Amino acid sequence: SFICSNVKLGDNCFIGHGVMFTNDLIPRATNLDGTPQNENDWNLVETFVRKGASIGSNATILCGINIGENSLIGAGSVVVKDVPANSVVVGNPAREIKKV
Repeated sequence: SFICSNVKLGDNCFIGHGVMFTNDLIPRATNLDGTPQNENDWNLVETFVRKGASIGSNATILCGINIGENSLIGAGSVVVKDVPANSVVVGNPAREIKKV
């Protein structure tokens, strides 16, 4: 799994194997003038995984997302928007299928 900068994990979260988080909405290797980007050029965005949430293996979580308490993200899902508390989301893009 890859948990990058600005990902905030609550207590008792489960992060499965191969989960990928992102932290930049518009990642680029270079600036418009062709010079390499560095940490001063990046706009890191926070992502929150709230208490008791579970994220299945190989899920991808885009930055700026709030994953609600006790929610469950299915394996292989691609999360592109907030996940409500106590919900199960699956698919690409991830969609809510039920409450827990």
